[in-house]
Amino acid sequence: MDTNQIKRFAIEARNKLKEGVAMKMTSLGFTKNGEVTENMYPALIQGGSLWNGQIQTETFFHQWMSLYARIKDKGMNEVYEEAAYTWFNRLVAIRILQKNGLAEPILDFADVARTPRIVDSARSGSIPNMREEQRLHLTQLLDDDTKTTEQFAVLITAWCRQNPIIKKCFGGIADYTELLLPNNILGEGGFMDMLNHTLFISDNDYQSPELIGWLYQFYISERKNEVFAKKGKYTADEIPAATQIFTPNWIVKYMVQNTVGRIYLDNNPSATAFKENWKYLVEGEPTPEENIYRYSELTDLKVADLACGSGHILNECFDILFELYIAEGYTRSEAVENIFRHNLTGIDLDKRAQQLATFALLLKACQKEHGYVDAHCLPNVLTMPKALSDEVRETALSEFMRGCETPKMGKELDAAFELMKDADSLGSIMKFDISEGTRFALLQAVTYWESTATVPDEVQRIIPAIKLILALTEKYSAIVMNPPYMGRGGMNDILNRYIANNYELGKWDLFAVFMIVSMSLLSEKGKMSMLNMHSWMFLSAFEELRKFFLSHYHIDNMIHLGPNTFDELTGEIVQNTTFVLSNTIFDKSSVFYRLTSGKNCQLKNHLFLKGKNCIKGVKQSNFTLIPGEPIAYWLNDKWFSLFKESTINDIAFSKAGIVSGNDDYYVKFWHEVNQNEIDFHECDIYGKYHIFQKGGTNRKYFGNNDYVFRLNDFWNSAFYNKSMRRGDTDFYFKEGICWSYTGSTENKAFRYIKNFVCGTASPVIHNKDISLQSYTLGLLNTKIISYLLPILNPTLSLAPGYVVKLPYIFDDNYKEQIDDRTNNNISISRLDWDAHETSWNFRENELVALSKEGVGNIWATINDEPVMNYYTLGLLYHEYKVKWEKMFRQLHANEEELNRQFIEIYGLQDELTPDVPLSEVTILQQGEIKINGNEIEFQADVVMKQLISYAIGCWMGRYRLDQPGLYIAHPDAKEEEIVRYPYGEETFTIDDDGIIPVLPRECPFDDNLQNRIADFVRIAFGNDSLAENLNFVEQSLGSTIEKYLDKEYWKDHKRMYQNRPIYWLWSSKKGAFKVISYMHRMDAYTAERVRSKYLLPYIEYLNNKIADLESRAAQLSVGESRKLDALRKAHTECVEYHERLQVIAEQAIAFDLDDGVVVNYAKFGDVLAKLK
Repeated sequence: MDTNQIKRFAIEARNKLKEGVAMKMTSLGFTKNGEVTENMYPALIQGGSLWNGQIQTETFFHQWMSLYARIKDKGMNEVYEEAAYTWFNRLVAIRILQKNGLAEPILDFADVARTPRIVDSARSGSIPNMREEQRLHLTQLLDDDTKTTEQFAVLITAWCRQNPIIKKCFGGIADYTELLLPNNILGEGGFMDMLNHTLFISDNDYQSPELIGWLYQFYISERKNEVFAKKGKYTADEIPAATQIFTPNWIVKYMVQNTVGRIYLDNNPSATAFKENWKYLVEGEPTPEENIYRYSELTDLKVADLACGSGHILNECFDILFELYIAEGYTRSEAVENIFRHNLTGIDLDKRAQQLATFALLLKACQKEHGYVDAHCLPNVLTMPKALSDEVRETALSEFMRGCETPKMGKELDAAFELMKDADSLGSIMKFDISEGTRFALLQAVTYWESTATVPDEVQRIIPAIKLILALTEKYSAIVMNPPYMGRGGMNDILNRYIANNYELGKWDLFAVFMIVSMSLLSEKGKMSMLNMHSWMFLSAFEELRKFFLSHYHIDNMIHLGPNTFDELTGEIVQNTTFVLSNTIFDKSSVFYRLTSGKNCQLKNHLFLKGKNCIKGVKQSNFTLIPGEPIAYWLNDKWFSLFKESTINDIAFSKAGIVSGNDDYYVKFWHEVNQNEIDFHECDIYGKYHIFQKGGTNRKYFGNNDYVFRLNDFWNSAFYNKSMRRGDTDFYFKEGICWSYTGSTENKAFRYIKNFVCGTASPVIHNKDISLQSYTLGLLNTKIISYLLPILNPTLSLAPGYVVKLPYIFDDNYKEQIDDRTNNNISISRLDWDAHETSWNFRENELVALSKEGVGNIWATINDEPVMNYYTLGLLYHEYKVKWEKMFRQLHANEEELNRQFIEIYGLQDELTPDVPLSEVTILQQGEIKINGNEIEFQADVVMKQLISYAIGCWMGRYRLDQPGLYIAHPDAKEEEIVRYPYGEETFTIDDDGIIPVLPRECPFDDNLQNRIADFVRIAFGNDSLAENLNFVEQSLGSTIEKYLDKEYWKDHKRMYQNRPIYWLWSSKKGAFKVISYMHRMDAYTAERVRSKYLLPYIEYLNNKIADLESRAAQLSVGESRKLDALRKAHTECVEYHERLQVIAEQAIAFDLDDGVVVNYAKFGDVLAKLK
C-alpha cells in the first residue's frame, strides 16, 4: 500500500472539498463569519421559495434554513469541515463498495464530459427511490444538462439514504449537506476526477480495512498539525485529532495473536495448526494451568478496543475469531453474527472514527458472507451519546425500563447520565458505578427492544447511552488497543479533574489512564495488549503506576520499539512499546524484544520476524531490585546484583540548584559584566557577582564556567520574588561534582567544581568525605554509569535523585591510582578550558605562549642552526598539535584505564569493555579537531581564527602581549592603562579609543583591522618571518585575511561568545562601512566618535575617489568603470547610514554593563549589525 500517495490524495482531497464547500457557502449568501444580509434570506412562496431574486423549490428553503441554524449553532468552520468530510467519507465509501462488488459503479464517469454513471442512468430513466418532492425537483433538473452537479447532488444523496450499508454505518446525510456539494466536484482535477483515477490504490488495497484507516489518518493530518501547533489545553472537539494515530499492521497482529490467539491456544493446546499462520505469536514458558483464562464457548470470548479509531484492531480480531469459528464447525453466517453480537466491542470518542470502524467491520463481514450486504446485523461499535436534557432523559428512561426501574436503579443511572454530560472529553475512561442488578436489568431491556419491531423515538435516543454504560461495565476476556497519547499539559480542565479524582497513578498521560481502565475491565486471568509510549517503563512520574502493575499483573511479553514506530512521526519524542499483560500474577518468566535500533517501522518488523534481540527468561521480580523499578529487561543477574550494593546516596549529598525567578536580571555571561565586580572565591559577605554553574555542553571533568550570578541582590529583600528558591547556603561555593541537567543521560559528563553557586540547570553532589571526591568523579564518568543512567532515567533531563541511586562500590586497593588519573583528567580539562579566551582564567593564545617558551630556539639547537629572534607560525602550529594531541591521548588513555579499573571493581568484565571512542573525549571542543576513526585531524583554520581573535583583543586592550590574563575588562579605563609597551624589539600600542575599522585595504585608516592583524603577527612572531607567517594564516583560513575579516569574522565572534559579543559591529546596511568597538571601553560618546572620526572621513575618502575617477570618465577601463559604480553605491550607503547614526550619536547613549549585551546592544537600534 503506497501510503505516501494515499497521504497526498487525502490531504489534497480535504483541501479541495473544504475550498469548494466554503465557496458554496459564500454563493448561498453566508459571509466568512456566518452572517447573512437581509436580502439573502429565502422566503416561501406559492409552489416553492424565492431566494436572491430566483425561484427555488420548497426543499431549497428548508435546506437553507437548516444550514443557517447549524451555522448559528456550530459556527462556519465546523460546518464546512463537517460537510467536506461528509462528502469525502460517503464518496470514498461508495468507491470501496464498488471495488468490493457490493455496489454498482455509480461514481465512474460515463463519458469524457465526466458525467457520473448515476447521473447518466437517471437521464435514461433509472432513478433511485426518493421522496416525491425530491423526484419532482430532480425531474426539473434533468431537463437541463448543464446542471450535472445539482443532479449528482440529489441522486447521490438519495442513493446514500437507500443503501443499507451507507445508511446504517454513517447515518443519513443532513438535508443542508446536499446544498454544499462543491460546484467543482465533477470538474477536471476535482475530487471525483481524483477518486476515479486512484491507480496507486490497488484492488487488493480496496479489500483491506487498512485503506480506510490510512485515508482517515491522512485526511485529519492537517487538522492534527493545527491542533499540535496550538498552545495550551485541548478542547473536547480537538481531542480526536490530537490523539488519533493509525497502528502499524504487524503490531496489530502481534497484539491480537498474543491475546485472543493465546487465550484460545491455552484452552485448546492441541490446536497447533493455527501457529503456522500466526507469525507474531510469541513462544515463552507455558502459562501455568491455574493462571489460564478459561471460557466455555467461543461466544464467551469477549474482546474490546476502548479507543478503536477506524477499527484496525477490531478487524484483526474479527479475522482470528472468524478463523476459530470456522475451525469449530460454524457456518460463515453464524461466525459473523456471533462475532458481531457476542465477541467484539469497540468504543471511540470520535463519531467519525466509530462510523468508519463500523463500515470496515461490515465490509469485512460482506467479504466473508455476502448476505450481510443488507446490514441486518451490525457490529457493536459505540461512540459518545448525544446529551439529553434531564426531562427528556427521565421520560426516555422510564419508557426504556418499561416501569421496572427501582429507586436504586434510578439513583445509579442518574449518576451515570450526569457523568456522560462530559463524555466528549472523557470518552472510555468514564467509571459507571452500576450494581450487578441494575446492569442485568439494562441488559434485559436492551435485548427486549432489539427484538421489538417498533421502538419509540425516546427509547431510540437513550439506547446508545445504555449500550455505552453496558460496554464500560463489562468484563472482557481480552482488551487490545492503541490508546490516545496526551500529556497532562494538553488535558482540558474536565479531563484533568476527573483523572486526578479517579486515576491518580495515571495522571501524567492519558495512555497510562487507559492502562488502568483496561485492567479494571478485564476478567481475572484475561489478557490486555497495548501499544503506548515507553515512558511508563522508566520515568519517575510513572513509578507508582509501574510498581502497581509489576505487583499485580504479569508481563507475558513485550516489544520495546523505541523511536520510529510510526513512519509518519519523525524524531525521538514519540518512543513506543507494545506488550501483553495477564490479569494475574505468577512466577513465569517473560519474553522481551529490543527493537529500538530499527530505523523505521518495517525494519522493526523484520527484526522481530528474524528473532533478533529477543531476550527470554526475564523475571519481572528482578525489576524491583532497581530503584524506581524501571523495566530494564535487558539486564542480566550481574547487573541486577549491583543494586543490592551501597549507592552514591550513602556517600554524598545531592543538591538541586537555586532558582532566581528572573534569570534575565540575575544571570549573565561573565564576559558581559565588569570583571572587577566578580568574586571568584568563597566569601562570607556576598559580592555583587559570584561565579555560577548553569549546565552547558556535555563536558567531562572541568569546564562550562560561563556565567556569573548577582548573589548580593538575590539575598536582598528588596529583590525578593515568589519564584525564588535560595537553596542550602551551607553548600554555596563548596567542592562538588556537577553536570548539565538537560541532555541525554547516555554518556553523561560530570565535572569538578569549587567556589561556585549552582542553578537548577546544573545539579550537584557533595561527597560527605571530601577524600572520596576524585574516586566518585572518576566513577561517574565511566561506561558503567553511562550504561546504568539511561536505565534509571532514559530522558533528556537528569535530576540529582537519579544520580544518588547509582550503585557505589569502594575499593581501597584502587583508590590511589583512580585519584591520580581522575586528577590528571581534571588538570588536562582545566588546561584546555583555560586555553580559550572564553575562560576567565585565560592567559594568552596558545601559539603566542609556545613562542615564548622558546620552541623555535629548541628546534634551532637540534638542527644546529643559529638562534632565531622570530618564529614561523607553521612551526608553532606543529608544536601546538604535538602538545594537544599528547594531552588528548593522555586523557583518552586515562579514561580507558578508569573504565578498566571500575569494570574490575564492579565485576563486569563479561559485560563491558573499557574502550572509549575518541569522539567521546571532551576537550578541544571549539572545532580545533575532527575525529576520523582513530585519527585526530587538527583544523588549522580554527586555530588561526583563535589567534586573530586574540590579536584583536590585544589591540583593544583586553589582553597584553607582555603579561598574561585579562587587562582591560572593565569600564572607564584610565589613561595610564591605554599605554604603549615594549614587546621584544617592537612597541605595542593599545588602540586609543577601542574602535577599529573593518574596511578595505586601501582605506585611509592606519588602524584598519587588516593592518592591525599584520602588525600583530609582525610584533608577536618577528618581522623576518612576516610574509611567511601571513601566508600561513591565509593558507589555513582558505581565504585572504581581508576576506575573512570582511565576511566571516563577526559570525565567528558571535558564535564564540554565544551571541553576547564583546566587540560590537557598527555596520551600514550592506557593510560598505564597518567598525568594531570594544564594549567595555564604550561610553556615551562612542557613537559620535564612530561618526566623526571614522564615518565622515570615510565618506570624504569615497568622495575623493569618486571625483578622481569621474574626472577621467572618458578614459576609464572596464575595471575602473565597475570600481566607480561600486564606490558610488558605497557612498550612497554610507550617507544613508550617517543619517541614522547621527540620530543615535546625538542621544549620547550610555549603558550599564549589568544590563547585559542583549539589552544594551538593542539601545543602538539598527546602526549595529543584528545579533541574530
